[in-house]
Amino acid sequence: MPNVTLRYERAKLYEEVWIEAVTTVAKRYGISDVALRKICRKLAVPLPPLGYWAKIAAGKKLPTPPLPKHSGPVEIVRQRFVSDEPVEPDPEHLVARRGFEARPQNRIVVAETLDRPHALVAATERAFRKPKRRNPDDQPITERPALAISVSEASLPRALRIMDALIKALEARGMPLRIEPDDKRRTCLTLQGQVIAICLAENISRTEREPTEKERQEIKKYGSTYLRDRYSFHHTGMLKLGILGDYRDELQKIVSDGKQQRIEQLLNEFIVKIETEAVRRKRDAEHHERQRLRWEEEARLRREYEEKQRKEMERFKALEEEARNWKRAEDLRAYIAC
Repeated sequence: MPNVTLRYERAKLYEEVWIEAVTTVAKRYGISDVALRKICRKLAVPLPPLGYWAKIAAGKKLPTPPLPKHSGPVEIVRQRFVSDEPVEPDPEHLVARRGFEARPQNRIVVAETLDRPHALVAATERAFRKPKRRNPDDQPITERPALAISVSEASLPRALRIMDALIKALEARGMPLRIEPDDKRRTCLTLQGQVIAICLAENISRTEREPTEKERQEIKKYGSTYLRDRYSFHHTGMLKLGILGDYRDELQKIVSDGKQQRIEQLLNEFIVKIETEAVRRKRDAEHHERQRLRWEEEARLRREYEEKQRKEMERFKALEEEARNWKRAEDLRAYIAC
């Protein structure tokens, strides 16, 4: 795995991101679009607004903003490891998915009101009605079958509308979502033979209270003390939608609310992320299977070699024994002849 140095030049990046989409430019650099956006922010490189490329594709001519003045760095240099193995091209179905989701006519629209909700959404709404339990973040939880939604009561109506639009869009694309029967809060779909679990959650902010006078005295006397109710948690109203990783509380491939975007505008992008993750997991599973078969073949050859060595050693010992017997017989014949 060689170490590769990557240079991100401000002027060059500015030209690239206004000629091609950020996802395309990021792929050329071998990084994610999220990572490239962060680099552009550090270099003060403006990015095309949401819907820019769709308007360009429709034939509209839009002005390109000038590169603003910037007193910070004009270049970022980073190093990363890259694999020596050739990069496998994206399968045709994934390329087609990206194209389909990028077309304006296929944009997923989240309704303003929850009319005629999907059966899973309706069941989730009933499950969260008058919750009897709450988690440590003061979010309602239920033991009844429900979609994987971890939000405050204030954000629940919006979360249900987002999930309703997403589920209906996935079904229309042949990717039905389900709640696992053996885990009533695990929301999954199966794609490319891979089980993909998703979750919609709300960001929580944490504030720390000031110690009381008594606690300050204890800290001064003992060096530390236990602060009861040290932190308080607050719901931000900012939602994030992602794929669950190896650990149940770990979200990957996230789309989230930001200063200039909302999840409602990113559902098509999230579907692309789902299919991309399914392709990655399938390839990983195939790689692990090839590796397992290779290890099994190597173990078989090793066992055959060891068995061959054992048999050769047995034949050698047998020959030694025959030679000793023959020598004793010759010695005996010679003695008798005397």
